[in-house]
Amino acid sequence: RSFWNQSMVEESVHAPWTVVTQGTPVSYSQADLMDKLELVMSHSSEETTAFLEGSSSSIADAMIGLLVYVESAHDIIRLIRLMDDVIEFDSKSMSAISDSIKKRDDGFEPFLRLLQSWSSKNLSLCAEASVVMGKLYVSVSKGNPSDAFNAQVLRLGEWISDQLADDKVAGSGEIPETVIVMLLQALGQMFRVDVARKLFCLNYPKNVAIVARLLDAEMHKQVQALYQAVFVLWLLSFASAGETADAVSQAMDVAFVPRRLSLLLREVTAEKVVRVCVATLNNLTKDKFSPRLRREMVGAGISKTVEQLCVRRWADIDILNDMASLGESLHEEKKLMSSFEVYHHEVLSGALQWTHVHSDDMFWRDNVERMEKNNMEVLRCLVRLLNQSSDPVVLSVACNDLGMFVKYHPRGRYIAQSLGMKKKLMLLMSHENADVRRHALNCVQVLMITHWDMIQKAAN
Repeated sequence: RSFWNQSMVEESVHAPWTVVTQGTPVSYSQADLMDKLELVMSHSSEETTAFLEGSSSSIADAMIGLLVYVESAHDIIRLIRLMDDVIEFDSKSMSAISDSIKKRDDGFEPFLRLLQSWSSKNLSLCAEASVVMGKLYVSVSKGNPSDAFNAQVLRLGEWISDQLADDKVAGSGEIPETVIVMLLQALGQMFRVDVARKLFCLNYPKNVAIVARLLDAEMHKQVQALYQAVFVLWLLSFASAGETADAVSQAMDVAFVPRRLSLLLREVTAEKVVRVCVATLNNLTKDKFSPRLRREMVGAGISKTVEQLCVRRWADIDILNDMASLGESLHEEKKLMSSFEVYHHEVLSGALQWTHVHSDDMFWRDNVERMEKNNMEVLRCLVRLLNQSSDPVVLSVACNDLGMFVKYHPRGRYIAQSLGMKKKLMLLMSHENADVRRHALNCVQVLMITHWDMIQKAAN
């Protein structure tokens, strides 16, 4: 994409850089060099190559200097896009700009100041600048970047997360789709560098959840935004073994990434989104990551989802290879888990489905007291699903399981009352879905019966 060929901005509205920079510390020779660069970029690639080869270092210094002193939004966008075109033109030009940043005492500070100054005035401008900064960080990192550079790119990651966490993303349309995509592209550039993966997940693990929530049904945007969000998670899944993989595991676990990818796979049809979802899950089954992620996948029923996806026709054969590998890994993991462990991780994943354990009286008799472990983690999660989920199947299964717990646990009614689930169950009795109403009513009836065990004996 060349800015100079875009019809949205006519050449006639560009003031020469020698005029734009009047009254600033930018020298006339630097501004004149930029004017010549703009002119040659509109000519043949051979002329551009020759010009950049002879002046790449001077051009890089001029660009960073302009970034510090240019004040109008139009000229900043013009400069950022020119910088992006030069970076994309060849690797030598990118290296020259990276070297110019390395020589500066303040490194990437001109970019970060721009983001801080313009965020509330022109987020699109900032998003474009963040992508360019991400690309340059990848180039700078090839030379083992200093802690100062890593700290600056962490600030970029935090700034991007702040924008994506804003309520404006959640459906009001206040942030355009193109801006969301660019912000995710900038994060993706960061996560091409392993040290950035580690530092981001160690310092801001909750920010991974900000990206992951873009996969939720209520947040669904166009295919490109979905693809870019999963692509960011896919890049994180290439973490090196050791501390980086541990940090990524923890962040992915907190963000319920396996569950969210599982739900997305059931809903999305775009092949490129399916491909990167399956590839991400497949990467996360590797031994370097926490087994909790694999167990969450088993609990979320990803094996069944993959089986259903395998019958579809795919243009890309790699999807089928990844599905086969993923299915095999999860099959091996499931063999190591007891029936309660599988159930436990299904509940924690939040992706409840009607499997046999939910209605198996023997399963509940044998395992009901285990649901009190870890401060009643399973029960609290079921109650949380009642309050947070909008999926009728999840709500129905959660009502069923809470009813089974009350029915088979000696102190089930008391524990259920202490968790405060009765009020929510009463609300669900008027839910629009008939199955949810029925299971909520059944659960309330069980709660109201004082001696369920005696009724069971009498029935027997």
